Amino acid sequence: MLLNEWISLATICILGAFSPGPSLVVVLSLTASEGRKAGYIASLGHGFGVFIYALISATGLAIVLNSYRQLYISIQILGAIFLFYLGIRIIGSSLFKKSDNKSQDIVSSIFSSRLIDGFLIAILNPKIAVFFFSLFSQFLVAGQTFTIHLGMATMAGVIDTFAYLTLVSLVSTSIMRKFITIYKKSVEFAFGLLLIILALSLCFKLFLDYI
Repeated sequence: MLLNEWISLATICILGAFSPGPSLVVVLSLTASEGRKAGYIASLGHGFGVFIYALISATGLAIVLNSYRQLYISIQILGAIFLFYLGIRIIGSSLFKKSDNKSQDIVSSIFSSRLIDGFLIAILNPKIAVFFFSLFSQFLVAGQTFTIHLGMATMAGVIDTFAYLTLVSLVSTSIMRKFITIYKKSVEFAFGLLLIILALSLCFKLFLDYI
């Protein structure tokens, strides 16, 4: 690939990473409810999920996903269920969470769960696979090496991670922190409700499209 092609690919990946969607809602909701560290960890997990999908797409395996419609639908359904579950969990946390001093005991648990949350919200969103399949189809040519495909996927994953880390940092500024501290429960509830609405709207769309 030529330098201008890499620049074009990077530009599109940046635009895609900063575009609003369910992933952004999840990461920002975790930041609002559990702080910057949770948001950073979820961002790393999401970036890894994007890398996986990008690598699959770059190596042509997304064609297999596209060929088996039932598999695509199943992943969409799992994604909707996961979004609904996160929404319920966030709302429950905003309504019933009690302050305590157990943070030191659950650091490793938070790290692993938030990393998995970020990863799953990416990997259970087949639109990410479709996005990269459509994008990479413009840059893939016969005879390309796996090294180039790995480079394309790595670029996508790094850009996505950087974009989400940046957004988490912005949300975690002092002004935003004061706002979130004052209206924390309301912000968490709003994020959770938005996730549930997204999940239900996705299910409704699936119903209209496939049933």
